[in-house]
Amino acid sequence: MNVSADAEGAGRRTRIWIAYTTVSIVWGSTYLAIRIGVTELPPFWMAGVRLVAAGIILAGIALWRGNRFPRTLRMWGWLSLTGILILGVAIGGMFWAIQHLDTGLAALLTCFSPLLMALYGSIGAEGDRLDRSIIFGLLTALAGIAVLVDPRWSQEGGSMPFIAVAVIMVGANAWSGGSVLSKRRLNEVPPLVSASIHSLTGGLFLLLIDLLVRHDPLPHLTARAWGSILYLVIFGSVLAYSAYIYLVKYMPPAKAGTFTFINPVVAVFLGWLVLNEELSWRLLVGGIMIFVALLAVRRSQTGRRVPVPMSGPGRVNSNSP
Repeated sequence: MNVSADAEGAGRRTRIWIAYTTVSIVWGSTYLAIRIGVTELPPFWMAGVRLVAAGIILAGIALWRGNRFPRTLRMWGWLSLTGILILGVAIGGMFWAIQHLDTGLAALLTCFSPLLMALYGSIGAEGDRLDRSIIFGLLTALAGIAVLVDPRWSQEGGSMPFIAVAVIMVGANAWSGGSVLSKRRLNEVPPLVSASIHSLTGGLFLLLIDLLVRHDPLPHLTARAWGSILYLVIFGSVLAYSAYIYLVKYMPPAKAGTFTFINPVVAVFLGWLVLNEELSWRLLVGGIMIFVALLAVRRSQTGRRVPVPMSGPGRVNSNSP
């Protein structure tokens, strides 16, 4: 009996680390896939198609597992609103901004989202207390972002890189606010159901924006473009998100969330390796400051009950695209 229990425990530990490695590497690599894709495809169209495709697959998985979808218009309204905020605004903004920024820099900027979630999560009677560690983390992260913003952009790329940083920050606020709203209004909705509806509503929102901006429903699709979309849907959304759900179920939240430190490292490395992006002192110093900020917030949240985030830029409903 003990032998069977030990074997089961060892098997579970192996599955946990496979899931952790999958989430850490795959979600870190999605920034590269996005950058490759938006060189050939309109960013809002690409993000919209990726999210709608992922939403359909996740909805099918949810139905197969017997999850129940909401039956009230009020609940569908909350799910649609939070889906547009978390994935429509945040992911759509990331896809557009990464045309004008290095992938490693974009990945580091998205690390601001968990800090903003702590800030928004303190608002209202049901909010968590905003302690010194969180305030320190927010201020340190802001200082890190200031280091990451390179004044040379004004001579080399005009105003577009600055606008791209601002767009990611707007997206981080939408992501964080929508995630806190999801936690408070949609806590009883199964995670796969939330993920599928968020993906569908966020994706349809982005496809509508693309149609209004370009007036062309179907761009030319190359093999390279298809490869980027399929990688983001199959690996970035379905595989990695399923691994993430498994992690949250069987791993302590404080440990499960440490993949947020690995994602940007993977993104920076792949950007340097594949796209020859610069490894500057600003990236190193700003990245360290943001990591210190994340550690401070995670230390503050250790021991609290941390629910599954209803949102991510490489992912569906987590903190990355």
